[in-house]
Amino acid sequence: MQVGAFAGYISFGWFADRFGRRLAFTAFMIAATAVVPIFAFGARSPITLLTIGPLVGYFAHGYFSLFGAMLAELFPTRFRASAQGFCYNGGRLASAAAPFAIGAAARRYGLGLAIAVDALFFGVGAVLVWLLPETKGAEL
Repeated sequence: MQVGAFAGYISFGWFADRFGRRLAFTAFMIAATAVVPIFAFGARSPITLLTIGPLVGYFAHGYFSLFGAMLAELFPTRFRASAQGFCYNGGRLASAAAPFAIGAAARRYGLGLAIAVDALFFGVGAVLVWLLPETKGAEL
């Protein structure tokens, strides 16, 4: 999984510069929405873990390399540092609930279903990113 994440971190910037921030983010989110449930339900053997795990890492983590550039492009210089800090830490605060929510759902419905349902948030991100302006090539 970490090998895939590392490759995703390195390559995502190229995709975002070539195709635009929103389109690249959407593609990674849709792919993550698809591959995470496959991993959650199908990762029953070491071979499956080693083949699907890097794909999960690539798509479900690679987009993180976008945040520094895109957040800098979204906010004017005067507010940039505060806005980036707010966005990063607001996301951390919201994601702090995820382990508790997945744990509670896993206890009731099983871990595979809990992780698969959690993957729907990637799909939500794929839609919500279109509420933001495209920042590819934006002047800072």
